[in-house]
Amino acid sequence: MKYRKTEVRVGEEKFESYLADSFLSRFWGLSLKKTGKMLFVLPWDTKAGIDMMLLSRPLHLYFIDSEKKVVDIKKAEPWTWNPKTWRIYRPETKHRYLLESFEKLDIQEGDKVGFEI
Repeated sequence: MKYRKTEVRVGEEKFESYLADSFLSRFWGLSLKKTGKMLFVLPWDTKAGIDMMLLSRPLHLYFIDSEKKVVDIKKAEPWTWNPKTWRIYRPETKHRYLLESFEKLDIQEGDKVGFEI
């Protein structure tokens, strides 16, 4: 699958991210990848969670509301053959966007995030 890219800004920091703005791109996400960042654009505010089924490395999850403010941050671990590792990661509050990254970013709850979709 070929993804579009967008520039994401947080404070003075800028970086490039894949853009997941369709059902299929959100479904695949960063599955089967080992590097990169992806910004998910959801059709409405939600508390929907994500799983780590097809990922081999941990991800840093930055849940962003419709005002583009970070409302929750989680570190997600990949699933193993042990069902006890099969978790769904959900934010505490509703979000409209989700930024996933294999590397920890210098982003805190309450930060404003800028991007064009």
